[in-house]
Amino acid sequence: MAQDVSLWNKIMKAALAIPGIAIDRESYLTSVLKDKLNEEQLQKAISERPAMVMARRDIDNLANSAITYHTATVTTLSTVTGLPGGPAIVASIPADLAQYYFHVFVLAQKMAYLYGFPDLRDEDSKLTDDAADMLTLFVGIMMGARLANDIMRDITKDLAVQIAKKVPQKTLTRTIYYPIVRQISKRIGANISKSGFTKTFGRFIPLLGGIVSGSITYATFYPGAKRLQKAMHQQMDLLGEDLEAGNSLEGEEVNMDETLERKAMQVLVNMALMNETSTKKKHDYLTNAVAHTSLSEEERENIVSAYDNQNTFKVDLRPFGEDEVSASILMRRLAEVIRLSDNVSVTEKIYLNKILRELGYSQRDVEQFINE
Repeated sequence: MAQDVSLWNKIMKAALAIPGIAIDRESYLTSVLKDKLNEEQLQKAISERPAMVMARRDIDNLANSAITYHTATVTTLSTVTGLPGGPAIVASIPADLAQYYFHVFVLAQKMAYLYGFPDLRDEDSKLTDDAADMLTLFVGIMMGARLANDIMRDITKDLAVQIAKKVPQKTLTRTIYYPIVRQISKRIGANISKSGFTKTFGRFIPLLGGIVSGSITYATFYPGAKRLQKAMHQQMDLLGEDLEAGNSLEGEEVNMDETLERKAMQVLVNMALMNETSTKKKHDYLTNAVAHTSLSEEERENIVSAYDNQNTFKVDLRPFGEDEVSASILMRRLAEVIRLSDNVSVTEKIYLNKILRELGYSQRDVEQFINE
């Protein structure tokens, strides 16, 4: 364990030493939002969160642009010279490896600020040990470590309490989370040492003379960045009401294509029928939700009529599995329908569990969506 943790610490130290690693939250948000918001909205986005004045789909688009930019940039890393495996890698961190994680860390900070995190720097504009731990959690999520995702959810809840109480926001308390961060560091270091480079790069280096191919980058950097984006998007609701959540019943247009819109409304009808309480509120919710779709007037009437006549739909959810943003929107709206019930029924939980399972979520996610 010590060797794996040491490896990750050495990589982090090398990456954090590269100039430009610490992203100024205010400057970054100003640069990407100034052409999209008026002055009042911009200041609110900076002082609070972009989601307070922007639709989530617009935040997702900005995050996608950042992912695309950094993916393209990191693919220009041309060579990895003399990258050894095993114990030798701990003693020597190649510059290109540090440069790779430089882009990971910069992108992670940008997405964190877009999705509502406070500035990770201290008063001297430097990344602290707490910030380094936070970046480790982000990398853990990018690598698929469920523990890292769970801890980030807990930290996001802590941030929500701080925001509500209007106290200075601290993203992470080292004394509480450090032992877990150390476990995640071990996993990251082990992945880098074993599968990440001694196997993956070892298979390509003899063939390409040390050139890091775009296929390797897309097999690591891009999917990891999308995984982190998905986690951040899903946890936006934990930070409190925003432009969409605060006006959910008034609603904006659903950010889905027409096929997914239709399926989403049908699923909402099914969920509303899983509990016989609060029928008037559910009818009003569904009427309002369907009114903000691009469906035809006849289709809208048929969907509301199905609820009134207690007719359920058979819905193929597989298309949502290919559209993470639309899946997240669907999940938030399902949670809103459930919260309209006087009491959450067993049938509602079973149906939600079925949906989340089909979309690749876990049992903990089921509880999370219901209890948020």
